[in-house]
Amino acid sequence: MRTIKKRSPPNALTRWRAPRLAADHPDGLDCTYEEMRRDPEALAAVEDSLLAEQGGLCAYTGQRIGIEAPDGASGHRAVDFHLEHLIPQAHGAPGQDTDYANLVACWPRRNCGFEPAYGARKKGAWPSAAEQGLFVSPLRDDCSSRFAFNRRGEIQPARAGDPAAEETIRRLGLRDATLTALRREAIRGALHPRSRPIRLAQAERLLSHLRQAAETVDGGGAARLAPYCFAIEQALEKEIKKLAAFGR
Repeated sequence: MRTIKKRSPPNALTRWRAPRLAADHPDGLDCTYEEMRRDPEALAAVEDSLLAEQGGLCAYTGQRIGIEAPDGASGHRAVDFHLEHLIPQAHGAPGQDTDYANLVACWPRRNCGFEPAYGARKKGAWPSAAEQGLFVSPLRDDCSSRFAFNRRGEIQPARAGDPAAEETIRRLGLRDATLTALRREAIRGALHPRSRPIRLAQAERLLSHLRQAAETVDGGGAARLAPYCFAIEQALEKEIKKLAAFGR
């Protein structure tokens, strides 16, 4: 996972929530997730904003997610992710399930028809209020530094004796063999461009490119991050040190 820099709520969501959160709100104006999904403008604004602030990556797994423009016939856009509640709906306060600060975009799409072995669907209704301290949220400033990846795509806590990182890995299934293989292939592709070992200058340029894209997204700009970029960056940092040492 990587740290997500949360942006301001989209205006359409703010307008939708305001009358529903008012003390004297009219009957029938419920501030619930189900009601928000019935408002196309508010829902689309939330989906677009989350996708942008995450650089097109799932908040938990780092897989590519996206939205296809609506086709002329149906007018529906294809959204291949779902809205995930960091504080699960089962444990949230009233109105918290539509609070933008509690929402991230995660693979797979809504009503995907299968139960993935990793990611948001595996996380389910965890954590409860009592377990919040064991969840390394992607909104935490130190999220990116809490997890370490090797060249094989394997994940572990960056520091030994970090129970929250270990529990987050377990609860999200981040050691799943399929997900690990996806990270491994992404790392291998980065370290072996055109099936050749990367050179020092190439590695430095690629790392700079990945970091610049991340800075753009974190600064509120538009950029698509490379899938599993957080794992690739760690592998590049190690490779650059090794190649630099060989060149001395």
